[in-house]
Amino acid sequence: MEKLDLPLAEWIVLALISERASHGFAVAALTAEGAEIGDFWYISRPMVYRSITRLVERGLITPVGAEESNRGPQRMIYAATRPAKTAVSRWLDEPVAQLFDVRAELTSKLLLLQRRDSSPARLVERQRVVIDEIEESLRVKEHAGDRLARAIYAWRLEHVRAARRFLDAVDVDRDVAVDSTRPAVKTG
Repeated sequence: MEKLDLPLAEWIVLALISERASHGFAVAALTAEGAEIGDFWYISRPMVYRSITRLVERGLITPVGAEESNRGPQRMIYAATRPAKTAVSRWLDEPVAQLFDVRAELTSKLLLLQRRDSSPARLVERQRVVIDEIEESLRVKEHAGDRLARAIYAWRLEHVRAARRFLDAVDVDRDVAVDSTRPAVKTG
């Protein structure tokens, strides 16, 4: 299977269904405001169902049954295909390439790894290498250009330092330290 290019919401939905077969309502419950995933990266129920539709269309998940519901129609249960599970495992192990993806994508990956009782150590170390490379490229530019350009590079370097502090706060042996007082980012 070629490397998948999915939006973050679809990766999260696919990762949750890869853990075990599930229906959209259960996935939406995990990504709702205040829920385990939704507390940090909120995905609306309609976005969960759109993601499921797209994942089915791409052959990454498949219906495997239905569950009766006491509120409304039957709920279709989906399971991830073997190639999709492999793709999710690879995605969870890949550091994010862009600094602006640390807050959303990296934290989502760490939360999903924690749900799997998987150590984040490998991802954290690989992410440190990427952060170091980003910092190095910014340091080359930080004194170049006009006053505004220098201010922008200084601001981006502050983001690098914040990302490094976040990685330092992740206990690679046990838990992920995430500030739960920050509001979730809404998608969909």
